[in-house]
Amino acid sequence: MKSQQPTSPALLPATLLPRLERRTSAIAIATIAALVLVFLWKGIFGGSFISSDSLSSESFKPYLEQISKRGEFPLWVPYIFSGMPGYGALLVTGDRWWDVVSAVVFGIAKAIGSIFGSDTARVAFWYVLYGAGMYVLLRRKGHVPLIALISAVAAVFSTFVIVWVMIGHLTKPVALAMFPWILLGLESLRERWRLLEAVLLVVAVHVLIESTHLQMVFYGVCTFALYLLFELGSAVVRRQNVGGVLRAGVTLAVAAALSFGMAADRYLTTLEYTPYSTRGTAPISVRKNPDPAQQKKLDGNDYEYATNWSFSPEEMITFLVPNYFGFGKLDYHGPLTGGRTTKMMAYWGQMPFTDAANYMGILVLMLAIVGAWIYRREVFVQFLVVLGLFGLVLSFGKNFPLLYDAFYYHVPLFNKFRAPSMALVMLQFAVPILAAYGLRGIAERRSVKMVRTLLIIAGVWLVLGFIVPGMIESSYRQSVMASQQLAQYSPEIKTELARFVFSQMRSDWIVTAIVLILGCLLLLLWVRGALRPHWALLGVLVLVVADLWRVGYRPMEVAKGRTPERTFQRYDYVDFLRRDTSDYRIADFGALPVPNASAYYGLENIHGYHSAKLRIYQDLLDEAGNGGGSVIMNPFLWNLLGVKYILAERRMFEQSEPLFRSTTGALIYANPSALPRAFFVRHAAVASDVAILKRLQAGDFDPRDTVFLEQSLSCCSCPTR
Repeated sequence: MKSQQPTSPALLPATLLPRLERRTSAIAIATIAALVLVFLWKGIFGGSFISSDSLSSESFKPYLEQISKRGEFPLWVPYIFSGMPGYGALLVTGDRWWDVVSAVVFGIAKAIGSIFGSDTARVAFWYVLYGAGMYVLLRRKGHVPLIALISAVAAVFSTFVIVWVMIGHLTKPVALAMFPWILLGLESLRERWRLLEAVLLVVAVHVLIESTHLQMVFYGVCTFALYLLFELGSAVVRRQNVGGVLRAGVTLAVAAALSFGMAADRYLTTLEYTPYSTRGTAPISVRKNPDPAQQKKLDGNDYEYATNWSFSPEEMITFLVPNYFGFGKLDYHGPLTGGRTTKMMAYWGQMPFTDAANYMGILVLMLAIVGAWIYRREVFVQFLVVLGLFGLVLSFGKNFPLLYDAFYYHVPLFNKFRAPSMALVMLQFAVPILAAYGLRGIAERRSVKMVRTLLIIAGVWLVLGFIVPGMIESSYRQSVMASQQLAQYSPEIKTELARFVFSQMRSDWIVTAIVLILGCLLLLLWVRGALRPHWALLGVLVLVVADLWRVGYRPMEVAKGRTPERTFQRYDYVDFLRRDTSDYRIADFGALPVPNASAYYGLENIHGYHSAKLRIYQDLLDEAGNGGGSVIMNPFLWNLLGVKYILAERRMFEQSEPLFRSTTGALIYANPSALPRAFFVRHAAVASDVAILKRLQAGDFDPRDTVFLEQSLSCCSCPTR
């Protein structure tokens, strides 16, 4: 594929390295792969990342292996929440023989994971594919190899993108990896129809859909729709032929239709399940609320729940100083730990918690702003600017609801999503590409004056880093101590944490300013001709990598050995429970290693973890569970749900002795009042859903005698009262 040639060859080297013209692309992609490998080295070779999300998913592997051997397909999972739809909730899946595309593409990733003996290596494949796609896309847009490589690396190591693998969000990299490849296909088909590129577009769209991360798929749809709208609008304004844009759009629509058709079993099942899940129906307290303000949207997530992770305009400062709001996980050593270094959640912003800042690199961000300004008349750049701003404003959620509310109340299915801050992925996708335009613009203009201005701005930022923290120290520490994130700590601990977070913020500000100054100095030497283009751009690459790595490493927490084997080890209390071969459920209160571990051991639990559980079950937890909506503390419900054993990590009942004491400290209590799975009752009574939940919460009836129904039975032979 031929790429457009830059207009200023003197400052834009045509190859990555001299005398290696023929292997430029191979070297670039190999460099991306090597950087990903080195960055994730500990997770691939030294152990595995500590992540409850990935472990929760790992819990279902034995179940999937068992049903696969029996030739069955998983539609229902009996091991969490007293049983819930597994396939419709995108919790588990089986082999789908007709989907050859997924088998091949995902099979490559799986094979890489098997070769390295690490699931982190499997996920690393998608990061490399993302970086390769960004590189090829930028080459297609006329950027020289070194600039394309710099931007591709910046895209891969954008902090909240690379942190996904550390926190167990393993489907997001799969979806994002397809963004540049789909845009590349649209670019090519807009100019000329080629069957091969149309087929590759179908493959990329299908992989995006098969990632199963519907929110990321939605942001992809927004990205590609905006691209086509800008290209179409440009063609109309300039009175050019719109045939190419329409051809690309129609091909994308056909690709989406074919891809959805191949995944129809999965998504139609999910759509069928959604109205019965927490993603498709509001809590009963909202549904029955007479307040009209609470009645606006009842077919999706409750507004407050959906907007919990709303980014805030104030937190945009983390684009410049990643530690300003405490970041997430930071290495702490001080009086709270006796001088030992440990990971500590230090975030104090408005979201319930977060693992890292959305830091894209201060030099990368500056170059992106420069590129957006210099090439502001180019349609592709205009598209990227609008895409980034669109993602940013949408991410504000309830903190600036102008755009978010329009989507929440009027765009179909959007209210099923949560965490508005995830929309920042569109900004994180656009900024590195714009940074390539910034580097190219600086080279083409050769403006020493412009670079000097950037250097002055960097110097001012450094001076502010020395002055501002001292001026705001008192109010900053008070804000940290008043944060909801630290509410559970004593005043002494709050004071120490405020001191620690402030010191980290101040030093981080200075470091980012130094990075910016060094970058501007490299650019100045470059445009003045004092530094050869290759060395200048390689210097920028090293600086970008160093800056993003120093931030991206902060939340990295690796445990020695393979986490699944270490977590799902043989426990004596599990062996004790397995001796009972009857049908029963357990109520786990933290004894098992992770929330869904009961599935790994084949134990049916009334608790668990999933973001799209059955709404009726969540209503039961909320209104009758007496456990704050997350666990069931109501003995009446234990009996009704057939809970024969109660697991606890510490003593729960003062007047009852545990049935079994584990060497780990876990305790098992017997519940002799547990009812069987099924039994006949003598009477049926009709009551509203709210009234039924109140009766369950009160436990003031005999469930062996009476069953409550929301409406009368159609048959007349059943006695009622």
